[in-house]
Order: sequence, then C-alpha cells, then structure tokens
Amino acid sequence: MKTITEQRPEQLDELLQVARETLTKAQNYLSKDGRIYELHDWVTVAEYCRRFNIPNTQTVSNWIKRGVIAAEDTVVIEEYNNIRLIRAIPYQDKKVAHSS
Repeated sequence: MKTITEQRPEQLDELLQVARETLTKAQNYLSKDGRIYELHDWVTVAEYCRRFNIPNTQTVSNWIKRGVIAAEDTVVIEEYNNIRLIRAIPYQDKKVAHSS
C-alpha cells in the first residue's frame, strides 16, 4: 500500500503551498465583529507615534478624543486587553497647523 506522498507528490505539494499561503495571510490581519483589519493598515498608538514622529502617545490620544482622528479610524480590541488600533494614515491637528 502506497502512502499519499508516494501516490501523488505534486498534489501534496500544492496542498501544502495553499496551506502556507493561507497561514501567511492569517498572520497579517485581525478580524473583529465581522470586519477585517489588515495589520499593515492598523497600528497601535505607540507604533503610530513611531511611524509619524509624534513625540508622545498622549498627543494621539487627545486627537482621538477631539475627533482629529475620526471614530471610524479607530478600533478597540477588547480581547487583547482593550488595545486601541488606529488607521495608519497621517492626521493633522488643524488647530495646531493653523497656529504655526
């Protein structure tokens, strides 16, 4: 009796490749309440500060409270200790921008 690998190695290789691709995709997104968040598009407040050279996380938290960062551009993940993710795009505090 032949094993699967002896009978059809090319089919097994294809199946393994599909499984690897699926796992790679799964590592790059988070799903919450039926919505998918791609992790290169959504970052923590601390990572946002690093990416966009914001001096402290309190600045970003204030932007969220004041609506500089729109509600649809934030999500709180309760399952991960209430971590907040924000869309990784540049925001500008108009109040600060006009006073320069």
